[in-house]
Amino acid sequence: MKKISLLLVVAGLAAAPAAAAPKQKMLTYEEAMKQNQKSFQLVVEGLPLVLPSWALPFYFGMQKNKAQQGAKKKKR
Repeated sequence: MKKISLLLVVAGLAAAPAAAAPKQKMLTYEEAMKQNQKSFQLVVEGLPLVLPSWALPFYFGMQKNKAQQGAKKKKR
């Protein structure tokens, strides 16, 4: 009987922080997509850190092309 009561007390102590934590609000679809886009952008910007050295010129060449296309669209 003592073992069971001790297990219940330990389980209650372990569950206390989870019960006291405030509930998170639900995100709308648009907010969730913005958050996902920010996370994905961090991955894309950090890509040169993990690419092998021979792949870096290709990566930066693609980024340069995207920047040039963006500049052309702004001029028009």
